[in-house]
Amino acid sequence: MKVAKNSKGIALFSAIIFAITIGVFLMGLYMLFTSLFRGTEEKRSFVSVKEAASSGARYGASMTNFPVEWEENTCQTFRLDFRIAGRDERGENEIIVCRIASIDTPGQEISGASREPVTGSAQGRTVFKITSIARFPAGPPSPLQQVSRVEAVYIR
Repeated sequence: MKVAKNSKGIALFSAIIFAITIGVFLMGLYMLFTSLFRGTEEKRSFVSVKEAASSGARYGASMTNFPVEWEENTCQTFRLDFRIAGRDERGENEIIVCRIASIDTPGQEISGASREPVTGSAQGRTVFKITSIARFPAGPPSPLQQVSRVEAVYIR
């Protein structure tokens, strides 16, 4: 078999272009899958402990929307792990959701919601008290531990 003089350079050039194309394709697949799995991981990343506690309160409010019959003065506790961007330690967010009242008449005062009297204006609604306590790093209290607490009243 006789090879033409100029075909050796073209074959090398084609092999290099093909290798680069395959490398770019594989790198794109890797980035796609890592970002996909990072979005579904259980630990969320936040900038500060205060942001984690605030997000926990919003999560607690979303948990009241499930079609579950909440009994009067009952509480449910949820625990979520989180991390702070740029840090390797794990934080823990404890979310306590309590059903404290049902509004039967407009202007009804709701006790146990806050230090100041809270009045409900929407008849036939349910009132929840949500407490979110974020601790970073997770574990027993220590002088280096950051703690943020967010309390909210949510009417559904």
